[in-house]
Amino acid sequence: MIPRISQAPQVSELTTEFLNTLRQNGFTGDLSSTYADRLTMATDNSIYQLLPQAVIFPRSTADVTIVARLVDEPRFHSLSLTPRGGGTGTNGQALTEGIVVDLSRYMKRIIEINPEQRWVKVEAGVIKDELNLFLKPYGFFFAPELSTSNRATLGGMINTDASGQGSMVYGKTSDHVLGVRAVLLGGE
Repeated sequence: MIPRISQAPQVSELTTEFLNTLRQNGFTGDLSSTYADRLTMATDNSIYQLLPQAVIFPRSTADVTIVARLVDEPRFHSLSLTPRGGGTGTNGQALTEGIVVDLSRYMKRIIEINPEQRWVKVEAGVIKDELNLFLKPYGFFFAPELSTSNRATLGGMINTDASGQGSMVYGKTSDHVLGVRAVLLGGE
């Protein structure tokens, strides 16, 4: 039997204020500071463990823009945000004691493909195996081959410049990325 936790570690007042301000500014995704959701995000594919203050699940680039704009306000400068995809990194890259911004729940659309020019446009939360399943009828695949490809997201692969099996033949992730549309601090 799992012992009952009498008191979960508290969420800071600033984090709570930030989450409330996000909602007031039109954020449409999910926001959570429950202990269960925080505990879920406290581990990844590494040996490390850090309990975050909260988890944010944006639904769109517009939501990410709201997050970046608000965290740039002086009152929120002390907050730390960490993007997360599938949590498959082995060095703890997705872990933080701050706020996790999880792009894998909603931002997983394959937006466009151009078979003639041999490119595809996707959101950061697209899982590598799902992209390759989509590309298979066109005779394409996205390299490199990862052991965690059934849960690794393209955003996370770009963030870590994932390589894996076959990288000597097909190259690493950066060898297959033509461009990135990113949201900068301040919301640009």
